[in-house]
Amino acid sequence: MTPQKAEIQLEAAEFFRALSPEGLEAARPHLVTKQFDQQKVLFFAGEPAEHLWVVRTGKVRLYKSSVDGRLATLETLYSGEAFGAISALGQDQYPASAEALTDGIAWCLPRKSVLTLLNEEPLLAVEVLKIVSGRLHQAHERLRSFAHDPAPARLASALLDATRGGEARVTRRALAETAGTTVETAIRTLRRFEREGLIRGSVGRVVILNAEELRLMSGKHDS
Repeated sequence: MTPQKAEIQLEAAEFFRALSPEGLEAARPHLVTKQFDQQKVLFFAGEPAEHLWVVRTGKVRLYKSSVDGRLATLETLYSGEAFGAISALGQDQYPASAEALTDGIAWCLPRKSVLTLLNEEPLLAVEVLKIVSGRLHQAHERLRSFAHDPAPARLASALLDATRGGEARVTRRALAETAGTTVETAIRTLRRFEREGLIRGSVGRVVILNAEELRLMSGKHDS
């Protein structure tokens, strides 16, 4: 296994960045480091929410399964981003599934340790609420887009979300699931984007040539 090289220090990661130096040192002995392979499911929706997770290296997606078996990606998480934080709010089950999109490494903090830190660190509750509300907002926006936006707009948005350094290292299947459409529709739309000079594609890699046009198509705006 070859985890991605991009790595973040623990004290800069979501959740842990809100801890005092003493709180950070208290948390370290309870941390579990887990390596994962691409396509490994880290947990399924409905399983006991036993840990808070933070991506150390690699890339993870949160997704939901529909009644007809289709998968919809709610959010893609990168180095330093936390997931499973719902466990810190007393929820017994994970509301979505998590799957590794690349090889990588995650930090896991047991729920009991999370709750202990919440009692001892006054700023941590605000950090957890920011994480959870951000994830809920992203999921809401994704589901709203599934219901109202045409497939090209959703695919343009998915490409922009996956872009790092001018390119998106993502498969057609992953883009289709993120955009809530079929692989066939994703392929046709990406070919159209190529003809229009918006992207240049290869297997598992899409170079963004005209981000502004994709942004206009997706309805995204610069902050």
